[in-house]
Amino acid sequence: MGPRGRPTRRGPRASTPVLLALGLFASTSRADAPVVAGGVRADGIAAVIGGSAPGPSVDVILRSDVELRARIALSGQSERATGFEPLPLPLLRAALDQLVGEALIAREAERVRVSTPTDGDVARERRRLEEEAGGAARLRHLLERLGATSVELDAMARRRALVTSFLQANLEGTAVVSDAEIDRAYEEGGHPFADRPLDEARDDLRAWLSRRALDRAVRRWVSVLRARTAVRVLVQYDDASR
Repeated sequence: MGPRGRPTRRGPRASTPVLLALGLFASTSRADAPVVAGGVRADGIAAVIGGSAPGPSVDVILRSDVELRARIALSGQSERATGFEPLPLPLLRAALDQLVGEALIAREAERVRVSTPTDGDVARERRRLEEEAGGAARLRHLLERLGATSVELDAMARRRALVTSFLQANLEGTAVVSDAEIDRAYEEGGHPFADRPLDEARDDLRAWLSRRALDRAVRRWVSVLRARTAVRVLVQYDDASR
């Protein structure tokens, strides 16, 4: 099964590639949410994609993969995160959803032979991971605390670069928002800029609408791919699985 905690992997035709989390990961952690105790990285399989059990051409997501992704997010949310505090169950569920989505899109990217990410693409995704964790120093400290390696991080960044390439090729134009759409959205409300004049809020509202459109498009892709690919989730991250 490979080194403990290594991000999504598969059998003989494995590639080290991992995704840009375009709306696939919305952190839902709350102070009063149920938690999983910290201290030691969890071991075991959280999900398999492309089959019902590990094997050739099947991606395997370990529980330690899920925990690492959740802790990166938590580190970016709180400067007090140590890498040992209990993890909220909603955060773990969101991390697992993200990893499943990444694996599904990466498989499709490989199937249609999306161009191989460049070293620059991978480096950019690694910087984004550092930003998500609250900076390079915080991420390095987190990896040390968890016993994770730079190899894991590189694999994660490579897969994200692969999936980013696929999404850019297939979602071109999706996030373009016209002035008429901005005017209509402002009048309809339901956005966070109601207390600002339209002229002042236009650029921020455009970015907000663009991100929402992109998120919806990515979720549609994941839904379509999940419907035609075997996905077996073994850990639910709910009260019953504690």
